[in-house]
Amino acid sequence: MAQYRENTPFGIIMRALGDLITLNLLWILCAAPIVTFGASSTAMVSVMFKRRRYHGVPVIKEFFREFFKNFAKATILNLVFLILGAIAVVDYIFVFTRTSGAVYYLYLGVASIAALSALILLTFGFSQLAVFENKVKNYIKNSFILALVAPVQMVLSWIFFIIPWGILLIVKNPMDYLAYFGAFYLIWGISGPAYLSVMQLEKVFARFGYEREPGSPDE
Repeated sequence: MAQYRENTPFGIIMRALGDLITLNLLWILCAAPIVTFGASSTAMVSVMFKRRRYHGVPVIKEFFREFFKNFAKATILNLVFLILGAIAVVDYIFVFTRTSGAVYYLYLGVASIAALSALILLTFGFSQLAVFENKVKNYIKNSFILALVAPVQMVLSWIFFIIPWGILLIVKNPMDYLAYFGAFYLIWGISGPAYLSVMQLEKVFARFGYEREPGSPDE
């Protein structure tokens, strides 16, 4: 009887929401030290890809399995991502506080290129690591190729994460919304948008050999 209930639409939806909550909390816990942001993100995305292909994926077990499996490569990717992010932040600070004239446009250009590069790597780098076996330099190179090949899916992935922040700008009572916003982020704020992004990335990776249909869980 319990198995029957689990296979109903309601049971499937509740199980999916429960897995997203679990992944969100695991991601927050494991990404908190910053240096493990890449490994945590890769593990979360990897579990999502597997969950969409197979039934009964043990979320916690698979998360930590992928976390340690990809830790070295994910940490290198994370370092590149953090360097690009730091360059963008520092240059934007100079742009808005200390520069003018030609120097203003120079810093603005560098900051914008660094920020865009960081976003591209965040979108495609860790997700490639979750699905494909490759060298770190190829993950980085292929991220920019994928950005040119699939700009629509890339932008959609960004929009999924931006929407909650956009709502914050238009609500009448921002302080009340922040309370719900904080609860949302603790529950689904990262895993929810990430799951929608994975649905887009499946279409992109399918062009390069990713099997979207279920196969063996160990593939």
